[in-house]
Amino acid sequence: MDNSEQKNIDQQREKLKSGLPEIQLIKPCILNNGIIPLPEIKTREVVNESISLFIPASGAGSRMFQSLFDYLNDFDLTKKEIKQFSESVANFAFYKNIDSQLRIAFEGNQLSLEDLIKFIFSERGLNYARLPKGLIPFHLGVDGTSNPFQDSIIQGLKLGIQKIDFHFTIQREFENEIMQSISKVLVDDLSKVQFSEQYKETDSIIFDSYFNPIKISENQFLTRPSGHGALLTNLNRVDADYILIRNIDNVQHSSKSQNSIDVWNRLLNLTLQINKEFKKIWKNPTKEALLRLNEMYHFYDSDHIDSIKTSEQILALINRPLRICGMVTNSGQQGGGPYWVKNKSGFLTKQIVEETQILSNKNQQDLLEKSTHFNPVMIVASVKDFTDKKYDLTQFADHETYFIVSKTYQGKMIQYIERPGLWNGSMAQWTSVFVEIPSEVFSPVKTIMDLLDDKHKL
Repeated sequence: MDNSEQKNIDQQREKLKSGLPEIQLIKPCILNNGIIPLPEIKTREVVNESISLFIPASGAGSRMFQSLFDYLNDFDLTKKEIKQFSESVANFAFYKNIDSQLRIAFEGNQLSLEDLIKFIFSERGLNYARLPKGLIPFHLGVDGTSNPFQDSIIQGLKLGIQKIDFHFTIQREFENEIMQSISKVLVDDLSKVQFSEQYKETDSIIFDSYFNPIKISENQFLTRPSGHGALLTNLNRVDADYILIRNIDNVQHSSKSQNSIDVWNRLLNLTLQINKEFKKIWKNPTKEALLRLNEMYHFYDSDHIDSIKTSEQILALINRPLRICGMVTNSGQQGGGPYWVKNKSGFLTKQIVEETQILSNKNQQDLLEKSTHFNPVMIVASVKDFTDKKYDLTQFADHETYFIVSKTYQGKMIQYIERPGLWNGSMAQWTSVFVEIPSEVFSPVKTIMDLLDDKHKL
């Protein structure tokens, strides 16, 4: 074992022993106090810069079907989701990919629900137990079905951006299948599509309950992918001026996508406007100009700006990546949200905080209850400095923020750390603008029942 590997083990072990880092929430970001309304301007300025649509897409499709897997174990037809699935199965896009004879047999009560589900999962059937979520057909159109990879391409092209490409983070074993699928909607220019997978160098070491790293051979330790935050390395290697970020499962039926297209253009336009204003301050750094801009966009705590004494401090504050985060109001979704958090310098900073990071004491839980908005569902990232040099995004992450995962492995407890989430601690030191956007652009598919929502129908 070399010194760098030992150092990595020691660092991860120390984080496990230290426990989950404490985050001090001061107040939630709400509309007009940390979150701004979506600007009315819909017409996007001409963009000559390169733009990449960055879409995390490595998630397994099997998670969508958990209720069906459970049914194959307990055969309980009284469960709400199973009853709903049985009654609505013909409304799912993927149902059209089942052999017509089997569909006729099922609809005529000649094929059981159990056998239909087994066909959906089996290798001789649709084989959906194996596929990533992005290859599962979500939508039905006049020309057949479409999956999230295809719909993401279709929606991205509708943005009308000349220099746009698409970057999907995937499981490499599915690359050929994904490309074949994409080629059906992007016939002439497949060079616009790039893939990457989570880099092995970002994996976490697995420890036992005594904080010993687990070996699987003499020279190899047991590891696991270190969570969503590991994608910061992938994002850092995307060669573009602006990067649009959205999860693979948050894509609407193409007939219902106009709201998302409008919002993308408005968020991008806002990013361009803010960059223009920052460049003016970069050329002539004054506290007054920064204060005026801050009143409009709520970048920073006012006390932080008041503490600034020199032009160099102004430049240091604004010379960092910029993210424009589209936030929807929280209507009961699981996950975190936007908060004003006190940093080590004693100033308030805007952060996306996951629910699991929030302390259990009454004060912090009360603040959790007062949160009005969900995690960002659309992000425009500006990743080059005022001299058009690409930022090293790893320099703007809070590497002291992390999650702790405890599971069982071969009957024994194991534990490991996960890196801070991509728009959580991984973007902790970016300049952040939180924008309220309409809930119509948020249609995540966590279970197959979500596909029955109107946003996924023709």
